[in-house]
Amino acid sequence: MRLTTRYAAVVFCIAACLFEYLINALTGKTGLLHRTSVLHRRNAQLLRRLGVGLVVNGPIPEKGLVVSNHLSYLDILVFSAIAPCVFVSKREVRSWPGIGWVASLSGSVYIDRSRHDGTHDVQAQLAASLAAGVRVILFAEGTSSDGGQILPFRSSLFQPAVENHIPITGAYIGYELEDGGPALDVCYYGDHVLGPHSVKVFAMDGVQANVRFGTDTRVFADRKQAARELHEQVSELKDQSAAEVSRVVTAVV
Repeated sequence: MRLTTRYAAVVFCIAACLFEYLINALTGKTGLLHRTSVLHRRNAQLLRRLGVGLVVNGPIPEKGLVVSNHLSYLDILVFSAIAPCVFVSKREVRSWPGIGWVASLSGSVYIDRSRHDGTHDVQAQLAASLAAGVRVILFAEGTSSDGGQILPFRSSLFQPAVENHIPITGAYIGYELEDGGPALDVCYYGDHVLGPHSVKVFAMDGVQANVRFGTDTRVFADRKQAARELHEQVSELKDQSAAEVSRVVTAVV
């Protein structure tokens, strides 16, 4: 029953977003700020209905490029629930029923990672989103992982922010269960299949998302330097989150 209710919440969220986008289009509210605000409000509601808690540490950037690690499709719900934002997503997301429609209407920038020049093709669109003054979330590892370590960051998508002197902020996202343990089952990586994996995740209770934003927001002159330093920053945020969880577990014991 719980699983059915949570899937119904997802369907309702998608339908509500599409309805709001239609109303906004009819009233001329088609700018990125309006479109990302719809997803922000609806995803905040959806997280609560899915029973996913959310803890945020550090100052939320007002705008610019936010560079994060990537663990799960839940990452998109979490970051959008925190504040209105645009995502850089893999091309496959656009074809996901319902979800792809909402993602497209909210301004997602799609990249074809199977093509060598795929990142080059989207740089103009990415630059336009940054110029519009919205937060742009970049999962710079280029894929999701099990969270064991921060994978190397791909520097090519840093270029629009570097060229246009846009500030870049690091962020770390992690998940834990109500007993304080790591929520590895939340991570969507490797050969996982979306349908069966979502059944497992939506049936879980006591999942908490922890997001930590860095305090060192900077403008960079070189994309490779930006990728190196942001990787270091996100790795440090990961260590800080792990230490905090450890302190909490120790205190409870």
